[in-house]
Amino acid sequence: MGNALQIWNGRGHGDYNKGHFYVAAYTKKQACELISIAAGRSDWPITLYELNTYYSNAWGNTMDGITPTEPCVYATKDYHDKTPIKVV
Repeated sequence: MGNALQIWNGRGHGDYNKGHFYVAAYTKKQACELISIAAGRSDWPITLYELNTYYSNAWGNTMDGITPTEPCVYATKDYHDKTPIKVV
């Protein structure tokens, strides 16, 4: 695994398809795996293309003040929610 956690944010999927995901992982592959778990979509995993195309390399304003210390996924159920919850 890489030395430092990387962060991304992007559109929600599966159970969070109207919301947003915030992910911290050591690698892009791990980020895709965590997003797929969070979405409840093991039958339709998130791809590197999806991560590279639709996710940005930042937490975003909603995650201000939250510093990841381990691989994780936070999510909102609705795009307008301002309080993400940790789902993985």
